[in-house]
Parts: sequence; C-alpha cells; structure tokens
Amino acid sequence: MLLLAVALYGAVIAQAQTGTCGTFPNEQIKERLLANRENSRSGTAVSDRGAIQYVPVYFHLVGDAQGNGKVKEAKVLDQLCALNTAYASMDIRFYLSPHPTTGALFNYSINNTNVYSNQNAWATMHSNRHQKAVNIFIVDDAGSNGNSITLGYYNSQRDWLVIRRDQVSGSTSNAVVPHEAGHFFSLMHTFNGWESNPFDSADPTWPVAPILSPDGTPTEKMNGSNWATAGDFLQDTPPDYNFGLGYSGCNYTDGAKDPTGQIVNPMENNMMGYFLDCTTHEFTENQKAMILADLGSNNRNYLDNTFIPAATAITTPTNFLVAPANGEVVPYYNSVNLEWNAVPGATFYLLEVDFLSANSKSYIVNTTSKVLTDLEANKLYLWRVRPFNEYVTCANTQQRQFRTPTTATAIRDIEGLDDWQIAPNPLQTDAPATLLVHANSGFTANIRVFDVAGRTVFEQTGMLFSEGSNTVELPVTGAQNGLYFVVMQNKDGQNVRKLSIAR
Repeated sequence: MLLLAVALYGAVIAQAQTGTCGTFPNEQIKERLLANRENSRSGTAVSDRGAIQYVPVYFHLVGDAQGNGKVKEAKVLDQLCALNTAYASMDIRFYLSPHPTTGALFNYSINNTNVYSNQNAWATMHSNRHQKAVNIFIVDDAGSNGNSITLGYYNSQRDWLVIRRDQVSGSTSNAVVPHEAGHFFSLMHTFNGWESNPFDSADPTWPVAPILSPDGTPTEKMNGSNWATAGDFLQDTPPDYNFGLGYSGCNYTDGAKDPTGQIVNPMENNMMGYFLDCTTHEFTENQKAMILADLGSNNRNYLDNTFIPAATAITTPTNFLVAPANGEVVPYYNSVNLEWNAVPGATFYLLEVDFLSANSKSYIVNTTSKVLTDLEANKLYLWRVRPFNEYVTCANTQQRQFRTPTTATAIRDIEGLDDWQIAPNPLQTDAPATLLVHANSGFTANIRVFDVAGRTVFEQTGMLFSEGSNTVELPVTGAQNGLYFVVMQNKDGQNVRKLSIAR
C-alpha cells in the first residue's frame, strides 16, 4: 500500500514514492486544523457521532486529447466502497452526486493532456467542477509538473483531489484516496515537518532527532509534552519522522530517538502516515474529531444536503441475469439485447461488455436491458452487470458469456407491425410527441426513448398494440434539444426511429 503524500507549499499535498522532492508544510491546512481543534475542544463544532452524514462526491474520469485512458467505472465504484469503509467509524458516508447542470453521474467530458498528465489546465478543471460536492479528478499522472511518482494530492487552494488512476481500487490496503480525503478534512501528516527529509541513519545527529524538523516544525516528543505545537498537532498520534518512506514492513525497529533520547514508536498503520506494508490503516480518535469538526465547519457548508439513499444495502440475486443464456450463440450480432432482473434498492446498473480488455465497453443505465448494435462477428463476449445506487456501490457483479454469429444478420422486424412513425418530427413545442402505429395483427412491445449518450428519457414495457391504428404519447417535454432514438422492441425483433427535438 502506498500512503506517500508530500505537502507542497501553499496549495498542494501530494503523494510520492520517494522523499527527494523539496517540500514544505501547508500553512493553509495547518490553520484549518488548529481552528478545528479549538472548535472541537470548545464545543463550537457540533457533530452527532450517532447520526450518519452523507457527503457528496463527483468523479471526473479524465482522458488524454483523444479521450483515451479514462479509469473504468467499476474501479470507481470499488473505490467508493473502500472509501466508505475507511470513514464508517465516523458515520460519514460518501455518495455519488449527479452534476446539478448536466445530471451526469460521472464527468467524462475532460479530454485534455494538460489535465490528464500534469493538471496545468486549471480553468478546464474549474469549469467542470461540481459546486456542491467533493471533486475528485482521476488522471494518468498526478504530478503538477509531469512528476510520475506522485500518486495523488489535495489542492487546498482549489479544494479538490487529484488521484492517479492506478491508485483507484477497492483494496483497503491502498489508502491513497482515504488519505487524501483526510487532507481535504484538514488533517496533516503524522510526520509533519519531515516531508522534505525523512529522519534516518544518514542524518548527522542520528539516532537522536534535532529539536526542529527540517521544515521548521518542532520535533514531537514521545512523552507527548509538546504535541500541541509539534508534529501533526494532535495528542493521540505518536511521533513519526517520516520513517515509513521506503521502509519495508509495518513494524518500525530502526531505533530513532526523539530530542530527549527516548526511542520513537510510531503508529505504522495510521491513515496519514507513509508505511507501505500495513494491511489496513486507520484514523485515531483525535483525527476523527478533526474530520468531523471540519465537515461541520462553515468551510464545508457547500456540502450540506438532504440526501437519503434509495437503500443502504443491495443484494445481487442468483437469478439476476436473464438473457442471453450463458454460452448462447445469439441470432445476430448487429442487435444483441442484454437483459437482467430489477434489483431492490438499485437505481443504476453498470453493464460491461468485452472480448479483450482493450475492447471493453461500459454503460450506466437505469433500465433492465440494453441493445448493443456495434458488436463484431464471431466473437466470444463476456458481459457483466452490477446493480448500485448513489451510495451503495459494493454489490456483487454477475457475468455470462455469449458468442456472436459469423455472418451479419439483419435485425428482424416485429411480427404484426405494419408501419409506424413519430409526429411531429422535429418536435418544436412542449407538447408530447406521438407514435402513430399501424398493426396488421396485435402484438406487445416495449418502447424506449434514449439520447445519443445512451441515457434513457422514457420507457414503457409491455405495451399492447391492437390490430389497426394505435396512438401512443411520448412524454419527452423535459428533454433537451437534440437527437433521440425511439426503439420499439419485443422478443421477435425491433425497429428504431429517430426523433429530433428543436424547441
């Protein structure tokens, strides 16, 4: 696990794999921490440890100039699950907050090398931020100057997190995101003052540490006598002079001493330290109090909300996936309908389809089926679905395989359907669009309207069409201007019409 964050002067706290960078403590975060400490001690910061507080987060899945390299949604869902595990003892629950303007659950729109590789495009990042959530930009290189050893950082000036994509996972032993969230909530490193020069046998005073750290912060003593002005300024975190940087193991025994000559015994598995090989990490009670105080401060008022999750647990049933059957050869490859059962508590489903990892496709849908029209012939595809909602992202995924045929087969028409059209088209008023359907025999079909990004605008299942003329209203009054697809589908086949909205 890599808990290697380095404090950068005035704005940034970054995670790095070595301590060779010249860095300085972040005074801005220090001031917030001390204010939170005072408010917590005086009772000004009110937090009910028995009440769950939901904190909105918004993930920006950043790509290069061609849109390549974005982290997969499954990794983000796993990471949110691990983040909630790390903060569960504080009754803090992070949840995915759709963007208030676009409604998107994730931001896919940043395709910019100067964000993907170095975060120099501040204006682009700022214009994409969610104003009421913790913004987390997931990039390829989290170094402000193309520094590839940086794993992540909290930018205190702009109040967002940047995380390298290979550090996004569901592993509780990789605490990069919980660590950076700790900085977001005002926590310092346990070894504050030693970021630029870890104390080790190469130092001239070894094994006795100097009174002042290399960055000027008083060196914390083992007896706790100077905790209020030294180290991370918290009483229950023992001294740590950046021992974990490059240390093998989770049990420090190198024999460093504090300025009084007492052997130092750091808390190796502290969430805000740098020890690599601890299987789990945790916050102390004082650190938890600071996080809660910061969340309750005026600085965090923009995170306040009345969110209530659709469910606090989701169980994936054994009969979750419906069709195609596992190993089935589907009738045609240019229109494959994947179906699954609705799961109580789930408001979204993550569908992933691939035959090679480089060719994987993913879709977030709020329905229980998806028609794929861009698959290749004679391929063995793996498809998997995970039910989730904004808060519960840990439910199990189920998967199956299917094979596409060797030759293209035209999409079959719906038996009984003679003709149909949409009127008016384009739709230029707030009135509903109308389906005019003529059937030469009765049939039942599902109707779905979705936009060019695959988001469902309207869906009606099991609609009965009688022989003769039928009229069906499509309530799309809230849809934005643009191109939409109207799909009529049943077990026999499907038909698609385009709808243009230009009010």
